[in-house]
Amino acid sequence: MDVKSIWHAISRRWSRDDRPDVHEEADPAAAQRFLVGLGSALLSVGVATTDIHRTLHGVARALGYEQASIIVLPTVMIVSLTEASERGLAATEPHDGEVRFDRASGVYQLVLAAQRGELTAEEGLDKLAEIRAEPPRFRWPVRIIGHGVAASGVALILLGADLTSMIGALLLGSLVGAAKLVVRPNSFSATLLPAFMSFLTALLVFAAAEAHLLAVPLQVLVPALVTLLPGAALTTGIQELAAGDMISGSSRLVSGASQLVLLAFGIIAALTISGLSPSRALQVTGPGFGAFEPWVGVILMALGFFLYYCGPPRSVYFLTVTLFAAYGAQVLSALIVPAVFSGFVGALVLTVVAYLLQSFRGAPPAVVCFLPAFWLLVPGAAGLIDFTQKVLGLALETVNTFSVLGSIVAIALGVVTGTAVYRQIYRLAPRRWGLQFS
Repeated sequence: MDVKSIWHAISRRWSRDDRPDVHEEADPAAAQRFLVGLGSALLSVGVATTDIHRTLHGVARALGYEQASIIVLPTVMIVSLTEASERGLAATEPHDGEVRFDRASGVYQLVLAAQRGELTAEEGLDKLAEIRAEPPRFRWPVRIIGHGVAASGVALILLGADLTSMIGALLLGSLVGAAKLVVRPNSFSATLLPAFMSFLTALLVFAAAEAHLLAVPLQVLVPALVTLLPGAALTTGIQELAAGDMISGSSRLVSGASQLVLLAFGIIAALTISGLSPSRALQVTGPGFGAFEPWVGVILMALGFFLYYCGPPRSVYFLTVTLFAAYGAQVLSALIVPAVFSGFVGALVLTVVAYLLQSFRGAPPAVVCFLPAFWLLVPGAAGLIDFTQKVLGLALETVNTFSVLGSIVAIALGVVTGTAVYRQIYRLAPRRWGLQFS
C-alpha cells in the first residue's frame, strides 16, 4: 500500500463530513428572505464573498435546498432556491455603519444554528431582526476612549512612539472615534469623513510639530486614523481574487485604493497649509529590535478595539491571544525571511489560531479577530505613507511600493493558506473537540 492509499484510509477513518444534513424544505419565500438577509449581515461584517457563498450554501442545504443558486457580490446578493422559484435580489449595505463585534458574534451564532438545522427560516428572520435592533454593549464615551486607546497601541507597535506621541495618539484617536460615531452611516458626511478627518488631524499634528511639541508627526497621525485605513479591504480583495471572485476582489481593491487616496488628499492639503517640511512631516520610525513596547501596544490595541467595537464578554482575552500570536509569528519570521514575506507567516498563524480559539466557550467568531489583526500586520498604514510620499515626490527609503504590495499579497495568501490548514484540522479532528468552521 502506497502513502497516498494510507492517507485516504486514515482520512476515511477519522475525517467527518462537515456538510449539514438536508432537512425538509422550508417555505421558499421565507428561506429566500432569510438567506438574503443572512448574506447581507455577513457582508456588513466584512466577510469575504467566497466564504459567504460557502456558508449560505450550507444554510440552504440545512433548509432543504441543496441545489440553491447563490451569487454574492460586495453590494448585491441573488438567491434562487429552485429552477421554478423567483430570484431573490437585495442591495446590501451595513445597517449601522461600522462592524460591531457583539453583532458579528450574534450573526455567527445564528449561522451555526441555521447550519445545524436548529431553527426555521421564519425563526432565523426574527433572530436577524433582533440582532440588528440590539443596542451597542458600551455607551459612546467608552467607545470613544477605546478608539483612543487602540490608537496609542498602534503607535507603539508600528512606529515606536514615545510617551508624548502616545498621549497625542490617544487624544486624536478619541477625536476620530467620536467623529465616526456622530456621523450618520451611508450619508454624504460619511463619504467625506476620511478626507476631512485626515485633514483635521494632520493639521493639528503638523502644527504641534512646528511648535516642537512632536518630534515625529506620523507617530500620532497614522495611529489616530487607523480604523479609517483600508488594510482589511485590500487584503480581502486579494484573497477574493486568488479564489477566483474577480468582481468582488477588484471592487474591494478599488474601494480600498480610493480610501487611501481620500486619506492622503487630506494629509497633503494640511501639509500645504502648515508649511512644514514634507521630509520631516512624513519621517517614519519603528520600534527597535527586541523592544518590549510593541508587546504593550498589542495589549492596548486589543483592549481599545474591544471597547470601541463592543466586543462580547470575555472576547478581549481571545482577541489579545490572537494578536499576540500574529505579531509574535511576524516578528520571529522576520529574523529568517525578508520583512515583506513575514506577513504571510503572521497571517497564517493568525488564521489558524483565530479559528481554533472560536471553538472555546465564550470565544468570539474568528472574524472578530481578523479585523484588528489586519491593522496589526501593517498594509493599510504602509500604503497610506507610501502613497503620500509618492504624491509629494519624496524618495524615502523607509517605505516603498513593492514592500506595500508584497505585504498585502503575502497577508492575503497567508489567510488563504491558514484557512486551508485549519480546514484539514477541522475535518480530521474528532467531533468531541467541538471545532467550528462556518
